[in-house]
Amino acid sequence: MQLLRFCLLIPLLLLSLSVKPSNGLTERCQQAHHSILCLRFDEARPFIEEEKKLNPRNTQPYLLDNYIDFLKVMIGEQEEDYTRLKQQRNFRLEKTAYGDATSPWYRYSQALIYLQCGFARVKFRDYLTAGVELNQAYRLLVENMKRFPAFVPNKTCLGMLHALIGTVPDNYRWAVRTLKFSGTIHQGIGELETACQQSAKSKEYGFNYPESEFLLAFASINLSGKKSAAEEFITRCEQAPLNHWVHQSPLMAYALANIYLKTGNNDKAINVLKSRPQGAGYYPFFYLDYLLGIAKLNRLDKDANIPLLGFVAGFRGLNYIKSAYEHIAWYYLINGNMEKYRLYLNRIAMRGNNQVDNDREAIRNAALNQVPNVFLLKSRLLFDGGYYERAIETLAQFEAAASNMSQSEILEFTYRKGRIYDEWGKQEQAIINYQSALNLGNKLPFYYAANAALHLGLIYERMNDYRQAKTYFEKCLSLDFEEYHFSITHKARAGLNRLSGK
Repeated sequence: MQLLRFCLLIPLLLLSLSVKPSNGLTERCQQAHHSILCLRFDEARPFIEEEKKLNPRNTQPYLLDNYIDFLKVMIGEQEEDYTRLKQQRNFRLEKTAYGDATSPWYRYSQALIYLQCGFARVKFRDYLTAGVELNQAYRLLVENMKRFPAFVPNKTCLGMLHALIGTVPDNYRWAVRTLKFSGTIHQGIGELETACQQSAKSKEYGFNYPESEFLLAFASINLSGKKSAAEEFITRCEQAPLNHWVHQSPLMAYALANIYLKTGNNDKAINVLKSRPQGAGYYPFFYLDYLLGIAKLNRLDKDANIPLLGFVAGFRGLNYIKSAYEHIAWYYLINGNMEKYRLYLNRIAMRGNNQVDNDREAIRNAALNQVPNVFLLKSRLLFDGGYYERAIETLAQFEAAASNMSQSEILEFTYRKGRIYDEWGKQEQAIINYQSALNLGNKLPFYYAANAALHLGLIYERMNDYRQAKTYFEKCLSLDFEEYHFSITHKARAGLNRLSGK
């Protein structure tokens, strides 16, 4: 069942959803909760067990237990942790059912367990059962909102769900209706904005502020195309109280670094990832080594291979392994070591999964058995890091050195100029190159033409030329290509969703 593949847009979605018991957040539970958000699980467990012993009517410890197992599944991707989460689900739901049914936390706590289990099942491709559990969570949250409309944490959960539901492809809308889901991107982001504002001003719900901020920034940049929200998130993360969490929690370090990477602040992302909290007391978050390696390779650093090699050596999950091997191979290619380039390219077939776009791209590229043009590859990496001037200079070097470009090289060269000029703020040059890439590649099997059409749609949407924007979003969806198909078409559908009624 592919309906829930859209959940994979947030690899670590709901990592930091805060929880609270129906009969009060005791000091022990506060300490455990803080330790869990910092991925210091062994530090949290004594507080949880002591609370169970001294306050047996409190339902919070069982929710905290679920929280730990969920985080382990999403970060470590280990089968034994996933099995434990599934096995403990009913027991923990029963425990939360003993809470105060007149409290807004009663249904919310049960909804969180369903949400966490549902997203964990998506991670392990159990889409059918995931749909059932997410449906249970959604219904509980909707009912809770009717009973307690001022309950802020509910708005955070429903906001993200509504935004995600608004991006489900048209051909799967029937399944959404069957599950009785409804929502739009505009609705979801509005709820997240409200949750952020109310959490920031409330002593009671202040704990909900960091995660609401992150989810709002994520939804804004990935679903609505609004970079301003991500930039505002960055500003707030550099100030109290969010900067406190960035220095203490690998989760918030991930959140900030991820937003930095998406907004072209590669140097700042590297600094955050290098200084993140880690060590023996923290649950290993190897994905951050992957991100650090990617960021350093974007800058063409001479030691970019080190964190990537650390990731493939230490991580025992399945996602991003193939992508890591591909980037290690690229590192050796641009540094002139063809022997190691082929060594790590061959390892792509040996380990990992094909669940995320990055890994599927690695599989396709390895199968082509074509050595990338080093100039185009360097330009791509520099672009990904936000080094636009260096990227254009690299393309100019390629154009001066190339005596005879192939058809695919001309297409990629043109497309990359469009992307660079677009992100650099040179809109007129971006449109010219995007249109050329679309014309050159609309009958070729590469993703360049489709992504050019997508970004033309985004440019015209920003210009309030909604007719042109709709034309290019629809053109994107009409093209036949495989690379990055899900993420590109997802963003095009999100664009059409935003334009509905305009």
